[in-house]
Amino acid sequence: MKCFLFLSLWVVAAQAQLSPNGATASFKGSLPPKPTAALSAEQEAGIAKELAAVKKSFQAVKKHPRAADADIFLKAVSYALEFDEWYDKKPEDGVKKAMVLLDEAKKRIAALGKNETPWMSGSGQKVLGYYSKIDDSPQPYGVEVPEGLEFGAGKKPVPMWIWLHGRGDTATDLPFVYSRLMAKKPGQFQPAGTIVIHPFGRYCNGWKSAGETDVFECRDDAMKRFNVDTNRVALAGFSMGGAGAWHMGAHYPDQWACVHTGAGFADVKRYQKLTPEKYPVWYEQTLWGVYDVPDYARNFFNVPLISYSGEVDAQRDSAEYMMEVLARQDLHPPHLIGPGMPHKYHPETIKEVQAWIEKAVAKGRDLFPDEIHIQTKTPLYGRVKWLNLHGMEESWKEARLDAKVIDGLTIEMKTQNVTRLVFYPPPQARKGGGSLQVNIDGATLKLTVGPESPKFETFMSPGPKVAGAFCRLIKENGVWRDFGNAEPFQHDTPAGGKPGAHPGPMDASFMKRFLVVLPDGKSSSPAVDEWVNAEAAHFLKRWKGLMRGEARVVKASDVGDIYEAGKTQSLILWGTPESNSCLKQLAKSLPVQWDAKKVDMGGQSFDAKTHVPLMVYPCLKSPGFEVVINSGLTFREAHDKTNSLQNPKLPDWAILDITQPPSAESAGKVVAADFFDEHWQVKKK
Repeated sequence: MKCFLFLSLWVVAAQAQLSPNGATASFKGSLPPKPTAALSAEQEAGIAKELAAVKKSFQAVKKHPRAADADIFLKAVSYALEFDEWYDKKPEDGVKKAMVLLDEAKKRIAALGKNETPWMSGSGQKVLGYYSKIDDSPQPYGVEVPEGLEFGAGKKPVPMWIWLHGRGDTATDLPFVYSRLMAKKPGQFQPAGTIVIHPFGRYCNGWKSAGETDVFECRDDAMKRFNVDTNRVALAGFSMGGAGAWHMGAHYPDQWACVHTGAGFADVKRYQKLTPEKYPVWYEQTLWGVYDVPDYARNFFNVPLISYSGEVDAQRDSAEYMMEVLARQDLHPPHLIGPGMPHKYHPETIKEVQAWIEKAVAKGRDLFPDEIHIQTKTPLYGRVKWLNLHGMEESWKEARLDAKVIDGLTIEMKTQNVTRLVFYPPPQARKGGGSLQVNIDGATLKLTVGPESPKFETFMSPGPKVAGAFCRLIKENGVWRDFGNAEPFQHDTPAGGKPGAHPGPMDASFMKRFLVVLPDGKSSSPAVDEWVNAEAAHFLKRWKGLMRGEARVVKASDVGDIYEAGKTQSLILWGTPESNSCLKQLAKSLPVQWDAKKVDMGGQSFDAKTHVPLMVYPCLKSPGFEVVINSGLTFREAHDKTNSLQNPKLPDWAILDITQPPSAESAGKVVAADFFDEHWQVKKK
């Protein structure tokens, strides 16, 4: 495969192109917002000159393992200039912040040149960075180290809290990094002897998509730096951060010693007060099941939970609703109420919350509990501790998996809407290898456990798992059997079931490493080419503005062997089989017949000069990556007004009529759309 070339000049040119209706592809409600105190051309020129000089000096240390600690400052200032992110009362204050960040960058670059990191020493407030695996972008996070705490190699592992911040439309890189750098006071919680980290969350996305990934990436970076006890990590947040704690606590219950939710929404329909006449199209309602916490309520059997609401806070209703949902599962976590409080903590009640969390953290998480309970609507979120729900009879319908270790050599399981599962055998069964009995849905299976099972820590890390030497069961024609370890689970297994590695929808591909592949030619339709150029540019600009990273971009002609390229990343392909040579390579592997005249899919035919297919499809022969065709994030500018609407808007595939111009709601008129079946085939109507 040829070296990837970053087409920055193409991106600049494409972003200036016109959309099909002749207007620039910029929509009302875009984040980041317009400046409150715009800088003069002279002020911006002064900052840009200093930025260029510091960037030049950074080249000497950019390969240092801790280069991101300096790069976050350069990115913050660069993005502020590009997107006009000046949100102070006076322009002079914006200039001051930019120069403070550039001065700090110079100090860190000088220290890195001597292989030193003095900002890591001692206690107090710190701002650090890491390079994201998704797009290689430098991402910042804050750290609080209490006075006198000893940390690092050779020291006793320390506990850690992850604090998810609330919504802030103007809290872009510059103000976030500046606030963490200049912070003098600790946050709302000051747990004794405990590191507290503050993820950036890639700005303002409700801790979804790349914001979700950011939590794990900065957590892992902090764990390595501060020698954190991996079993004593708490997740907490308030407002948008409370919504994030609800979401990430329910979807990843095995990653935390406990979860604390302070205010914050938990679903779409109730939070938005939607009545049937206001419901969106059916597949968007289905996709509420990606993030809606009530659909994952039983997962809180696996992790201690405590909630807080102000007595008169409008967001109290979300927590009260969740208490009702949890009670129906016979779960009754504490829900503390701050008397007389609006959208903030009561000074006494917050002490109760902190004491409860500290007690749970001191106990730590149980890595191998005797009972596991999983509730999900997608295999993407089907793994809890030692058990992985890997395939479903029908995605987006409720699936349950309840397992109990009886005596170390026997496990009882009950399933609903499950076709495949992977689990790590109990410690007693692993010793030297032996037999394990699994009683599942009334059937009894005898399994042989090999002593060569991979480390449990590997199984516990976030993300979908493709089984190695684990125990694997598959349900075929209603009967469970031992699948063994001779071959990997694939999407075309007789039992079907979209695996955790390829669950869909399109938006899921942007939560892991991806590469944008642009056309290397032209199609027979100028209108389609214009739409492709405008929408690709729109996505690249939106990813940078909202997700705070620069997507990796190549032309199709630079990819080479597409299957080799797809081993390490998802491929986001823009264009048609005529205009994109990578799409041409894959044409026979896709469930669409697509030429210069027609787009045929699911028994329907559309004019290829005015219609474009969008889809996600696992045709790369890779266990972890897939292609996405002609789509970026499917939620758009109109959905940024509330984080509760920043959810997937399109299913696995859609056909757009591009004679309807792109808008803040959609990229065109959806004339057909659906999910693929569990064998990744188009559903028959």
